[in-house]
Amino acid sequence: MRLSLTFSLLLAAAVSFAQDPADIFHKTVDLDEINEVSLDVYANDLLEVRQWPGDDILIETSVKLNNGKPHILKFFLEKGRWDLKEKVTGDQLQLVSSDKVRRMVQGTEGTSSETVNIVVYMPEEFDQAGENLFRRVSR
Repeated sequence: MRLSLTFSLLLAAAVSFAQDPADIFHKTVDLDEINEVSLDVYANDLLEVRQWPGDDILIETSVKLNNGKPHILKFFLEKGRWDLKEKVTGDQLQLVSSDKVRRMVQGTEGTSSETVNIVVYMPEEFDQAGENLFRRVSR
């Protein structure tokens, strides 16, 4: 009985460590002086825009590194590989993927691929004015 309990605990630990590393991170963007927002994200990222009652943009980025190691995911998170950078021109904000070239990650056990889902929560006072373009309607 004791042996089977020990074995099952070891098996559960091994399975949990064998999973592909993943992380979710959030970022907010202040929109006080902004009347137009455009999104320019990396072509292979999945982008979804949702309306919400907040005053700022909330960006939720979910990353899963397939066939990778946790330290590789941590390294690229620190380097900002999946960040959306802010470019402000007057009252226009452009959110652009910081790495638009994204080379394949080569590890000791082969290449890793990544699955990136970005959800942008856009304030309700912004309406869609084109593909990945939003304008404030209250001013």
